[in-house]
Amino acid sequence: FIVALNIDQEEEILKFFEKHGVVVVANVLTDEQCERSVNDVWRFLQEMFNPDIQRDQPETWSYKWPSFSTMGILGNDRWLYPQACDNRQNPNIYKVFQILFGEHELIVNITRAGLMRPTKNIYFPSRDQIEDRENWKTISEWLHLDMNPLTGRATTYGFEHVAEGHFEFSKDPLCAQNQLTNNGMRKRKLQAILALEDCREEDGGFHAVPGFQNYITTWTKQNQQLCLDT
Repeated sequence: FIVALNIDQEEEILKFFEKHGVVVVANVLTDEQCERSVNDVWRFLQEMFNPDIQRDQPETWSYKWPSFSTMGILGNDRWLYPQACDNRQNPNIYKVFQILFGEHELIVNITRAGLMRPTKNIYFPSRDQIEDRENWKTISEWLHLDMNPLTGRATTYGFEHVAEGHFEFSKDPLCAQNQLTNNGMRKRKLQAILALEDCREEDGGFHAVPGFQNYITTWTKQNQQLCLDT
C-alpha cells in the first residue's frame, strides 16, 4: 500500500512521484461525478457489447462480455461518453498532470474503461445463491511496460508522431535512439488510472515497481535484444 495525497499537496505529489515513479491523489472527482462515470460504464457495456447486461444481475456478466476481461479492460473500444469526456477536462485531474509534467499546455488523449468482476461470494438473484467465479479472475502475473523504452512504440492511444508505427515491426529499431520523434526515454510520458470506486483490500489492486524509473536506462541497455524483438 502507498499513501494517498490531496490535490493541494503539490510539492508532496511531485516529490513522491520523483522518488517512486507512481503517486496516488485522492478525491479528484466528486461522488456525483464518480456515480455518473460508473453509470456511463454500464451504458457503454450495454450499447457496445450486449444490451442484456444488467448492473445488478451477475447472471448477465458472461455472455458477450468484452475482450481483455482477464486484464480488467473492457475491450479495445474508446469510452467516449459525456462524463468520460468531462473527466478528461476536469480541473483537478488537469492539475495533477500539470504538477507532474511541469507544463500548463497539455494534450489529452482518448480513453478506455476498465471493470473487474468479483470472483468470490457473488449473489445471483435468479437462483438465490452465492457462488464463486474463478474464471472471472484477472491474470496474476502481468508485469509489463506499456511503452518500449528503446523505440518509443506504445500500446496506448496517443497523438505524438513516431518514426515507426506503434505496432509495426521495426526494420531498424536502434535508429530510434537518435531520432527526436521516437525515443522512449526522450521525455516524460505518463499514464493514469482514474478510480471510480474505492478499492478494498479484498479486491486486490494495481501493482507497480517503485523507483523503476531510476533504472530504466540501465535496464534497457541490459535488455536491448528484448526491446528490439518486441
